[in-house]
Amino acid sequence: MPQLSRGLTLQQLRYFIEVAAEGTISAAADLLYVAQPTMSAAMKDLEARVGRALLVRSARGVTLTADGAEFLG
Repeated sequence: MPQLSRGLTLQQLRYFIEVAAEGTISAAADLLYVAQPTMSAAMKDLEARVGRALLVRSARGVTLTADGAEFLG
């Protein structure tokens, strides 16, 4: 799989785009046929690699932080 700067993968970026579009990690995981824990771990790893919180998690789903919106940008 091609690597991007800071060790990011295209798969992580694809996951992030779907999470942002769907508003929940579970819905994005279902859409991409990925287990929800795998998707959650990928989002945490992505945030660690970019060194910023990209998502605000709540019981209702996720919203993008200002950094998350800029990253998606």
